[in-house]
Amino acid sequence: MIDVCIVGAGLAGLSVAYRLPPSLTTVVVMESATKGNSWLAQGGIAGVLDPKDSVVSHLEDTLFAGASHVDFHAAQSILSEGSSILKHLLEIGFPVDRTSSGVPLYGREAAHSHNRILHAGGDQTGRLWMKHITKHTSHLPKIMNSSLHSLVIENGRCLGVRITTASGEIQEIYAKQVVLATGGVGGLFEISSNCESAIGTGLSAAFHAGANLVDLEFIQFHPTVAVEGDSVLGLITEAVRGAGAYFTTAEGTPLPIDPLAPRDQVARQVESYWQVGDSVYLDVSGIKDLQVSFPTIFNTLNTFKSQEVRQTKRIPVRPGAHFHMGGIETDLEGRTSIPGLYAVGEVACTGLHGANRLASNSLLECIVMGKRVAESIACGTDTSLGFASDSLVCPPKQLQVPTQQEMTRYVGVARSRKLEQFSSTLPLSRWNLQHVAVDEISAIHRYTAASLIAQAASRRTESRGAHSRSDYPNPSDEWLGSVLTRRENELSLVKRQLETPKVRISQ
Repeated sequence: MIDVCIVGAGLAGLSVAYRLPPSLTTVVVMESATKGNSWLAQGGIAGVLDPKDSVVSHLEDTLFAGASHVDFHAAQSILSEGSSILKHLLEIGFPVDRTSSGVPLYGREAAHSHNRILHAGGDQTGRLWMKHITKHTSHLPKIMNSSLHSLVIENGRCLGVRITTASGEIQEIYAKQVVLATGGVGGLFEISSNCESAIGTGLSAAFHAGANLVDLEFIQFHPTVAVEGDSVLGLITEAVRGAGAYFTTAEGTPLPIDPLAPRDQVARQVESYWQVGDSVYLDVSGIKDLQVSFPTIFNTLNTFKSQEVRQTKRIPVRPGAHFHMGGIETDLEGRTSIPGLYAVGEVACTGLHGANRLASNSLLECIVMGKRVAESIACGTDTSLGFASDSLVCPPKQLQVPTQQEMTRYVGVARSRKLEQFSSTLPLSRWNLQHVAVDEISAIHRYTAASLIAQAASRRTESRGAHSRSDYPNPSDEWLGSVLTRRENELSLVKRQLETPKVRISQ
């Protein structure tokens, strides 16, 4: 039995691996060495390093964007520690974009009140961060081209994982501690900024193992995914709007959409035009040195077959599934409700993002929670005895897995009363995945994640943040916000935030 098995090699998983002491035997299970959502991340990392900014302001912005659903304590804790970690990373030489005099450049993205976003290589932040952390974890043993099959649970404890190997076999890995860092759910939808493999595998495996899940209905749809016909050409980072890009018609007439409003608001406005047959374009023609400032967007622009798009630099965009605010419920050390099982990154839910993630808070959460998970494991304080396991049945032989088009229609940007009918067609219970064949497990994970999301969304009979329903158009309570005051050299954080009920799936 090894000490730690980390499933997932994005920024979250490798942040754990990077911080674990070398005395622990650690194995990383990964699907690809150079693919994954972390590699695709164009946005930056939000953090307070500029003396003109403050953690209080960052916290206020996070609470506002999160639509009165943010866990105040979690946000305060993660954002505060994030600043010190970022400072350390800059000191050891991480290559963030800087001015000619060497001062870090701070960008601004939607719903931020200050310029506090650090980028690397313009819109290549994810790729450069991954190259950096991959180099520092290259010594760890890795199982390549493999994916999570299911969790090994005995007497209520997680004792390891079953993985599907590159040769198509099921292999069991026993570990004292398992860390799930399997990413999000964007691959369930027709239009997405995610990799196709992001189908909620970690959510599904954790659910069938008995873990508590929370906030699954809150999925952030990024307002600007580049599309040409039925093809998705890539994400257009929010930072380009912070640099002056704006929404227009095909002819170039500006549209009344605030480019720097919270993502959920912008996504709904953009989608409303598409719903009536009108396309929406993002005009990037005013961005100076686009090839240097935003090389990924420049390359995306040049992949368009339309010569008019390339010449006018007006990119057709539509909202796409981008980030899952919900996930496996964890504490602020990444521990789940199952002893021996941790979760980190997008598959986890700390409460930081609430109902609508503030731009660039996700990468910050990865590095903060990655450090905390590693420290918790290193301390070896998990002495829980676990819980009594329920008897589980085998999955049904025939599952009607929802299509990407169905997920987009019923659980996409705009939801309606049809959601209840759709969710009722996706019955779900905990299943024993141990003997599920390799060629069947992906469909089970896809079905499970889709059902969990649809059912959670149908139970939240209000509109809040990224969860918008035409049949319940208003939030169920008033926004009270937060009061934050400064007294001399210390911050007094006074919570006056009305907490809304969470849709929690407890086992």
